[in-house]
Amino acid sequence: PFIFSDQETEQLLQAAWRQVRREKQTFFLKDMGCCLALQLLTRCGLRISEPLRLKLKDFRDDERTIYIRETKFRKDRLIPIPVTVARHLSDYISLRNTLLPADNRNPYLLASNPDKGLHNQQVRNFFHQAAREIGVAQPKRVVGNTNISAPTPHSLRHSFAVNTLRRIKERGDSPQNALSVLAV
Repeated sequence: PFIFSDQETEQLLQAAWRQVRREKQTFFLKDMGCCLALQLLTRCGLRISEPLRLKLKDFRDDERTIYIRETKFRKDRLIPIPVTVARHLSDYISLRNTLLPADNRNPYLLASNPDKGLHNQQVRNFFHQAAREIGVAQPKRVVGNTNISAPTPHSLRHSFAVNTLRRIKERGDSPQNALSVLAV
């Protein structure tokens, strides 16, 4: 798979934030949701479907966690999230409460509009535009006997794992000890 370096990951997120359209509140909320979905993929190693299925009640601001229900293998898991991600999610919820009608019953954390959550393709489009902007969009290629895929949102999940293990090794700790935690 394509692996983003830490620097490329930061550049991708910055490019995504620059895409946010501020002129219309419906675009603004949806675009902010797309940025937060990419941030969750990047900072927590989530699959693309997982932030899109999150409900408001799944984010626990006081604990800085999100509760993922029925993952790919039908398991639930509680994920700790970085302080900055928790702060962005809290700010987003405040914005959401301001922009959506007071009687809004949209259960999704990341709203596309007053009635629905974000769609997979909306986040993918946001991702691909940001990847083009930072110059990492490329076709699949072969280097030696290794296939290197074009970057996709799922590449962020792989990059999270690889970069986490690299940072652990640079600290002088054993990456082997972290594998079981990353797997969960």
